[in-house]
Amino acid sequence: MAGILDSKTRFIDLVVTQEGKRQIASGELRAVYASISDASVFYDTSDPTSINDKIYFEVAESHSNTIVIEKDDSGKLFDFNFSPTGSIVGNNIFDKDATATNSLKLKPVTGSAFSSTSTSLMQTFLTHFKSHQIVGSKEDDEAKFKLSKNTIHFAISNSVPWKDGPTNETVDVDDAEPFFFDSKLTHLNNFKFLPPVNTNGSNYGIHRDFRSLKRETLDDIKRDLGYFGFATIGDDQNGGNTYAQRKYRSDKAGDFDVLNRKNKASASEIKQYQTVYFEKTSNNNNLLMQIFEDGPNSKLAKLDIVDAGSFHDKDDNKHPEKRIFYVGKVFFDSFNTPTFINIFTIVFE
Repeated sequence: MAGILDSKTRFIDLVVTQEGKRQIASGELRAVYASISDASVFYDTSDPTSINDKIYFEVAESHSNTIVIEKDDSGKLFDFNFSPTGSIVGNNIFDKDATATNSLKLKPVTGSAFSSTSTSLMQTFLTHFKSHQIVGSKEDDEAKFKLSKNTIHFAISNSVPWKDGPTNETVDVDDAEPFFFDSKLTHLNNFKFLPPVNTNGSNYGIHRDFRSLKRETLDDIKRDLGYFGFATIGDDQNGGNTYAQRKYRSDKAGDFDVLNRKNKASASEIKQYQTVYFEKTSNNNNLLMQIFEDGPNSKLAKLDIVDAGSFHDKDDNKHPEKRIFYVGKVFFDSFNTPTFINIFTIVFE
């Protein structure tokens, strides 16, 4: 229970949250941003009571402190209560059993209820964020957040994005590139090739750079992802008679449009992509993103996001800066070495 603040000696009060304590214990705590809240500030000028006569309590731990769900190195989510009757334990979502009338009994959420419950879970993050009442500049009332697309579908065909279909495109995690050899990270300072040198600057022996450098520049990334994902406005898959459209045909797989390569198109030329425009957003465009995966047996998994940094696009005069994010999962091989498996790539401009 929180105590009463001494207004004569204390003017700033803080508490380390449970998540903060966990990060301190694991050596992971890193303070990057700070915000100020006025959730308990006295503003009512019509109240005859003096502000000096009011009692203020010390700051206390609150369930709303959790805005971002954290996970361990194995990918398992830390326990989180998203409602009075709902909890995440491991990667399972539990909610109140409707058949239990006299007691609160939780059961795993499965089937059609999983989708609605996971949606309410996402809404909880927004509710917690708003309850902080963070002090900031007032935005224009008309600048509501709006995307050009709220839902995106991708479907795998027999020829896109792989040459011989998905069944032959498997990799053992022991054969995949670990973090220190991953081409998606080699341009970052933490993953530079740093062979030892003598005090005079000469090489100390012969050392070979085993890293993959196929994604070191933006042109490398474009070549790997496909240049058509970086097309200008109006020159995408829904545009006119572009070079890309002459290389594939669009088929139907149920309700989905599926791309298939035409005979002379190579597998590297055609890869699925979608362009999303921020039609309405804030002046500063500050975004908080969490990406989750609905796994088998109604399990919720949080994907990892690797910030690959910013790149200059010499071919785009309007939006020359490209910020690349890789989204995927981290697996551990038989040597317990972490390996990042990329599922899809996000390009902000």
